[in-house]
Amino acid sequence: MRETAVSEMQNQDGASGTRGVAPRSAGGSRAIDVSAAGVRIDGTLLELLTVPALTALLGTPRVEPPDEPTDANGSVRSSWVIWDESGIRATTKDGEQAGELSIELADDPVENEKRAASRFFPAGGFPGTFTIDGRPPIEAVSEEKLRKARAFLSTKVGQREAELFLSETECGEIRRMEFPEWYAKSESGELAEIVRSAAHPFSRASILHRVPKPVKKPSGKWKLQAATEPVLEFASFPFRLAIIQELMYEQELLEPRFDVHDFAQDQGAKSFDPHSFGDRMVPAVRSWFRRLPIPARLAESVETLVLDGGNDIYLQLIPLWDGEDDSFMIKTLKVEDLAPFTRLRTIEDIGGLLGPRARAALAAAGIAVE
Repeated sequence: MRETAVSEMQNQDGASGTRGVAPRSAGGSRAIDVSAAGVRIDGTLLELLTVPALTALLGTPRVEPPDEPTDANGSVRSSWVIWDESGIRATTKDGEQAGELSIELADDPVENEKRAASRFFPAGGFPGTFTIDGRPPIEAVSEEKLRKARAFLSTKVGQREAELFLSETECGEIRRMEFPEWYAKSESGELAEIVRSAAHPFSRASILHRVPKPVKKPSGKWKLQAATEPVLEFASFPFRLAIIQELMYEQELLEPRFDVHDFAQDQGAKSFDPHSFGDRMVPAVRSWFRRLPIPARLAESVETLVLDGGNDIYLQLIPLWDGEDDSFMIKTLKVEDLAPFTRLRTIEDIGGLLGPRARAALAAAGIAVE
């Protein structure tokens, strides 16, 4: 938060560390509803949450800056703007825009002592009605999520997400369950019943605005250009990969040098996490290497190939590959695969990636395997 913004809010309240002593029922009855349109407080719709707008509705807040102004990466930490009598608080970094909106919904005796010891919580609770799309929070949560209750439940409302924290007093037994018991009761529906039967299942609600990041258009750097000269053709895809390894990653004659992480994030709306494919070949990467034009003139530069499970090419196709399967095994080789490589004399098969039939074809072509 800017120093001036912090100072202005602190001056309004006297001192940042002064906590009110309002009881949970103080401040009069209020109503908050979260919908796709925004957050409605006492009938006033806030499409975007700002500290000035919240202050106009809730009164002068108490401001608590973070213990450290920045995190380990140098990013500015948020301050808490707290309305003690309303049981409401919000994060802000600049004194204007509000981030997370947190509402103390119900008394939670088990947690009260912990909260009282922290200057970042309101002194009182929310004295009113909290709803999501006009419904009680329990009705806004799907049955599937109720059955998997643990520490909190979440539900989406438009671009907003409501996180509902289970009361430690009334639902704390769920969090204390060992996994086998928790899983069994999740499957039987008992967890959902524990939450439903609680008089006040949620002690706190946090509202976050999840604004989708704008989709970045592909740069075009990974778009393959049509060949303008004769290119190499391969019957064996694994052998094609071995040639690409040599020309692209070893000799750096074949461009562009492929990087799976850059490629994955440069696909616009189709961008993806390459690690999400586990031990499977990434289809888009496989297609790219199949279509990559390899100029026929580069064949004379290949004199030696090294087949190693740690080769760059394999980790582009399967980033999590452990080298323990035959995904890149060269099982067979045809005469036309080897014909262009008149200077190829040796293949070092460190990873054991050559099958018997491929070895026989290499021997017939006078290429030694080590």
